[in-house]
Amino acid sequence: MFEISQEFNQARRDRGLKPVLLFSLVNAFGQRVYATRRPQDDELGLAAPTKADGQFLADGTRTAGQGSLNLLERGARMLSLGCLRETLTAGSGEMLAGLRQEEADSLAVTLANDGGALPFSRMEARENILGSVGELMVGWPGVPARDYLRRFRGKVSAYQLEETQLTLTLQAL
Repeated sequence: MFEISQEFNQARRDRGLKPVLLFSLVNAFGQRVYATRRPQDDELGLAAPTKADGQFLADGTRTAGQGSLNLLERGARMLSLGCLRETLTAGSGEMLAGLRQEEADSLAVTLANDGGALPFSRMEARENILGSVGELMVGWPGVPARDYLRRFRGKVSAYQLEETQLTLTLQAL
């Protein structure tokens, strides 16, 4: 069952707005967020975080960086989303129904590895791609990032790295 906020529902009903799809990839080094276009500050919950610039007293009432999100990278690297495959799972205590579940939920995501830096080639050499956790979130412009609908969360079970793209296969957690 999904829970959505009033702001999310109002934005969803406005026919003029296009939804925002964000893909987040988290490994031991940190978090990266990708979309089809570069995510704006307000879409990531980065709107007006408190800066340590001397404007506030050091009495502990406000913390520098409060309300911000620590990101290693954000960018327009999402090329395509594969089909989100889902199956219904049995509730606790329903053993026979649980035996009939056919496959775990899965998702395939293709990210761009182009531009002179080849970011995912570097990531493969220095960090772990396999076992990273990916999340697909859906939101609307003007809706706070904390109210986005988390549509899928899974672990990278396989990946294929090419010169121009990285294709991740995720299995639901």
